[in-house]
Parts: sequence; structure tokens; C-alpha cells
Amino acid sequence: MVTAVLTLLAPALCVALFILTLVLAKGDICPGQRGRIHKLLPALGLLWLSVASLKVEAFLVVFALFYFYSKVKTGKTKEKGPFWVLHLTNGFAVAFAGLVIAFQSNIAASISLVCAGLLLGTCLGHLFLIIARTRLQAFHRILPVAGVVFSMLLTLSVAFNTSQWSEAEIMTHLLGIVVSLVMLLLAVMLWSWHMIRHTAPTTGQVVVAFLSLMLTNVGLIQLYSMV
Repeated sequence: MVTAVLTLLAPALCVALFILTLVLAKGDICPGQRGRIHKLLPALGLLWLSVASLKVEAFLVVFALFYFYSKVKTGKTKEKGPFWVLHLTNGFAVAFAGLVIAFQSNIAASISLVCAGLLLGTCLGHLFLIIARTRLQAFHRILPVAGVVFSMLLTLSVAFNTSQWSEAEIMTHLLGIVVSLVMLLLAVMLWSWHMIRHTAPTTGQVVVAFLSLMLTNVGLIQLYSMV
């Protein structure tokens, strides 16, 4: 289970890092918001450090991310810092996630991991923005909508995976597949709940949604490994 979680975290952290980089580079944010996002970088770095137990290449991302963090301010600041380092970090992250995806057992598993990474990473990126109290309201709509799209892609990848199974294997694991898809639906609904109720998203809401999505995808990975 731990290996499955770390495998899913690799592409998810890559997507989350890209979202934070996009906000820092292009977002219309005040000095306070920029400083609060900078404060989140060590947490992101520690998550990458946990992924390094899969492959040591992840240390490149960790070192680059903490170097960038050491060069920026965590209080109110308009300074972007050495942004080339953050771009380099994103490059390392994409390369590492690509390695993890490429080393899956088959093309179907790789496609599923890409879809899961996009979904989890978008949710995690949204969570970081909420914690940073960003005022970029558009992201509170765009990211959950993107999550709906990625969940549809994930569902299609599940269908693609199961299409390669025998009828006996499908019947054996049918309950697990149905439970995973129902959990996926509920998690995405919870993530988008603030849009349905026209309220501000909360940290607790997105944390529960992320954990539910992670549990769903861990279950799917374990199902694939049984076949």
C-alpha cells in the first residue's frame, strides 16, 4: 500500500508544483499571498523526500526546491526569487514522474497513473492554494472543473484496463471496481461542493476529497496488481 501511495504521489506532486509555479509566475497576487505560498514549499519538499524512497532521482527535485526556498522570503514580498531554479525544479519533477509512469507493468497501468496523477495533483494544488489563502477566485472554479474532467479520463482508463481482463477476472473484481468508481464520484462531488452551494471552499472539504481520491486510486492500483 505504501508503494502504491508513493507511486501516485510522484505525478501528483509534479502537477501540484506546476500549479504553484503558475500562480507565483502569472497570478495577480499580493505580497502577502506570495509569502504564504513560499511558506508551503518545505511541505511540498518533504512530500518529495518521501517519494525519494521509490527512486533516488527524486532528491534532485528536493534539493532544487529547498534551494529556491532558501532564496525567497516568507513574509510579505514582491520578489519572485531565482525563478530559473523553480523552472528547473519543475523539469526535474516532470522527468521523475515520467520515469515512474514509464516503469509501470503495461501501457494500461501507465495511462491510469497519468490520469490519477492529474486528478490528485490538481486537488493537492487546490488544497495548497486554500491553505495559502489565495484570492485568485478563478482557481477555486477552474481546478474542481478540471478535476471532473480528469475523473472522467480516469474512469475511461479503468474501462480500458478492465477491457483486457477475462470475463472471470471481471466478475471476481467487479465489486472492487464499482466501489472505487462510487468513491471517485463522491470525492469529486465533495471537492466541488462549494461550487454547488456557492460558498468558499474549505481546507477540511478538500483534504477529505484528496484522501478519498488517494484511497480510490490505491484501491485501483491494488486491483490491477491482482490480475
